[in-house]
Amino acid sequence: MPLGSGGLFVLLVPLAFALGGCASPEAASAGSAASRFVDVASKDPNAACALLAPRTREKAAEDGDGDCAKGLRSAEISSSPSGSDVPPEVAGHTALVTTGGQTVFLTLFEDGWKVLAAGCTRVSEDEAVPYDCALQGD
Repeated sequence: MPLGSGGLFVLLVPLAFALGGCASPEAASAGSAASRFVDVASKDPNAACALLAPRTREKAAEDGDGDCAKGLRSAEISSSPSGSDVPPEVAGHTALVTTGGQTVFLTLFEDGWKVLAAGCTRVSEDEAVPYDCALQGD
């Protein structure tokens, strides 16, 4: 697992992106992975579960009484095209992608980008305040 505590991740993400910049050869693949997840989350939750990072998939299954797809449906990840897309921001092995009015956090595994948190919205203009996410691992 590339990251330790989920709470620590949420607190460090704004700092990492402030320092890391957004130009990266991985930005396009991170953006594609986030868009693919948002697109299938409400249409095919089983396929969307395969795009989750292991701890996030475990948390979704826990929330769905042992069924990831059920937990994902209860998180109500929107596939609405409303909201403006923003170029992906990549810092090391983590990415932040805003698409369809929501933010998706990803991490890079050996087999590609996986979703750490989705359905995230900024709750404060203060960048030190973490996002509120409908789905995230522990």
